[in-house]
Amino acid sequence: MVVPMSVIVIGKDSQLRAETRAHLAATGRVHVIAESADYQRAVELIGQLHPQGAVILVNGDEDAALDLVRQIGREHPRTAIICTGKHCASETIVRAYRAGAHEFLMQPPDPRELREVLERLEAFLGEGEAKRIGRIIAVYSSRGGSGTTTIAVNVAAALARCTRQETVIVDLNLQHGCLPVFFGIEPTYSLADIARNEQRLDVQLLRSFLTKVTEELYCLAAPLKPEEADDIFPAHLEMALGLLRTQFAHVVVDTPHVLDPNTIAALDHADVIFVVTVGDLASLYTTKRVLETFRRMGYDAEKVRLVLNRYVKNKEVPVEKLEDVLGQKVAFTLAEDARAALEAINMGKPLALSESKSPLVRQVLELAKSVAPVEEASASRMASGRGMLSRLFGGGRR
Repeated sequence: MVVPMSVIVIGKDSQLRAETRAHLAATGRVHVIAESADYQRAVELIGQLHPQGAVILVNGDEDAALDLVRQIGREHPRTAIICTGKHCASETIVRAYRAGAHEFLMQPPDPRELREVLERLEAFLGEGEAKRIGRIIAVYSSRGGSGTTTIAVNVAAALARCTRQETVIVDLNLQHGCLPVFFGIEPTYSLADIARNEQRLDVQLLRSFLTKVTEELYCLAAPLKPEEADDIFPAHLEMALGLLRTQFAHVVVDTPHVLDPNTIAALDHADVIFVVTVGDLASLYTTKRVLETFRRMGYDAEKVRLVLNRYVKNKEVPVEKLEDVLGQKVAFTLAEDARAALEAINMGKPLALSESKSPLVRQVLELAKSVAPVEEASASRMASGRGMLSRLFGGGRR
């Protein structure tokens, strides 16, 4: 997926930052990869994340904001600078342009004016500057034992194998992450190393912290010691996810069951959230509450997709009735196949990387296909039709 601009939003006013982020996101042409209230930290983030644009809020300490414009212009001349603010005098706008801003937007921006500004900046950056921005797919369940990790592992493996595009899976179960067992790997580095090296983290260093699973699949492991989980904060995850999506076509996040600040940071940055549930009453109760919470958080139906796991047709409540209870359509159902799933774990090889005949394989591929449409995958791979997985990947939806 090609996003015209990756930007960082910088400003002291948290409310104005949130409003600016919402206006930019509404265009569908901008992805905010980070934000900061600290000017020096913002400059460091630009050096680490290499955004195409920096949106600077000039309300408040105007002189300091314009000094920041000059600093970014000197140190990162390839970064487009957009200044913005509320009730700004014409003198402020002139000063911003003289400091080096490429554009100035009044808040709230007129949609047409915002579109024209983005078009001019795209022309300034040039086609050669367009960056490939990967999709972040979070897999979440409100209760343990729902199969969240199994689904996350197999979706990541299917995306890597079928699209032949680099994919990374992140283990956000910080104290007791078990992705190494599912993949049969022994990580040397983990998310804890990102926290320890936040001031000098860049793409090259981040890649060195990943564990290679296959040619296209990588894993960012949870901390190797449970106590290291306390050292990881949302800012570390935002930085890691922002960098990963500039390098990988797909970033799959295996999330824990609690909606703590770290989990919310990952969910906020996700393009798609697979909410996993099973058919028992307790799971349906907590899933309904989670879906309601996500709606209050502003997540729309396209972002939140309900997955009914371990469903046995004719033995459980009909899907239609479950949808009525949950207040949302079930996007995908996955069959019960405990034996195949357990064998895959014990072998350290996901079903999606095996030649298993389990119906779960096809169903997981449908999940993968929903976040990596055929037209975005490798054309030659899809056209060749070779192999079981490529044939399945070309099939229709459930």
